[in-house]
Amino acid sequence: MSERGLPSGPVTVQLPLRWSDMDFQGHVNNVAISNLVQEARTQALTGTPVEELFGTGVVVVTQDVEFLAPFTVDGHPLDVEVWCSRLGIARVLLEYRARHHGVDVARARGWVCPFDFENSRPARLRPAEHATFEAMAAAPTQWVDLELRDVGETGDVVDVLVRWSDVDRYGHVNNVSLADYLQEARIEATTSWTPAMRRAGERNWVVARQDIAYRHQVHPEIGHCQVHTALTRVGRTSVTLAAAIPTDEGTAVEAATVLVCVDRVSGSAVPIDDTIRSVLETHLAG
Repeated sequence: MSERGLPSGPVTVQLPLRWSDMDFQGHVNNVAISNLVQEARTQALTGTPVEELFGTGVVVVTQDVEFLAPFTVDGHPLDVEVWCSRLGIARVLLEYRARHHGVDVARARGWVCPFDFENSRPARLRPAEHATFEAMAAAPTQWVDLELRDVGETGDVVDVLVRWSDVDRYGHVNNVSLADYLQEARIEATTSWTPAMRRAGERNWVVARQDIAYRHQVHPEIGHCQVHTALTRVGRTSVTLAAAIPTDEGTAVEAATVLVCVDRVSGSAVPIDDTIRSVLETHLAG
């Protein structure tokens, strides 16, 4: 590890974008943005005393992302500002602000903590690690929390295969891969409710916000994840979904996702058609 000294306030990193980051709707996909958040965190902490945690163990406990504006891959990097807004003995709340061509396109926050995999328990931050995060301190931003509902025994169930590439260096399914499972199940479930929610129709359905809580690890030996998706709210221009990934150890992941109905040409939010609304309301979870 090449030491670069302690940071002073928020750290900004530049992340090159890849063509594979874009989805069928022609903009950088929400899961790709979560992956870029992970990359920004890694780069911001590389060369600091915290870098050693990448090898010994650090886990993501929660990750909330708000998607502010669509953007495309055009050769210009994504600028991501990373800072620490809350610091405890064994956990850290990191926040992120992503800009593309100077425009805010996403923001995120999430708790991370050192983890002792041998004993399966959180670990305390060492003094040098605590000092690193303290040096990155900046004020927290305002968020409205989404309600997380455990729908592990309800909702539509979609079977998602655990791929070889989904597993990280700690031997468990990576948090971004789990976000990908949620997306896969969400698309299959919603389009089964009504074809109007397919991703190639007159309207686009875009993710405006997603909050994920990681309750425990998912090991690749599980083979498949049974992802449960339930509709919890139908608004004027948006719907809210709850999702869960249950395992034999209990619910591993809980999530809440807000999808907004937008005009395919202008990208502006538009009211959900009354016919579509009527169909969706028949799928509302109790």
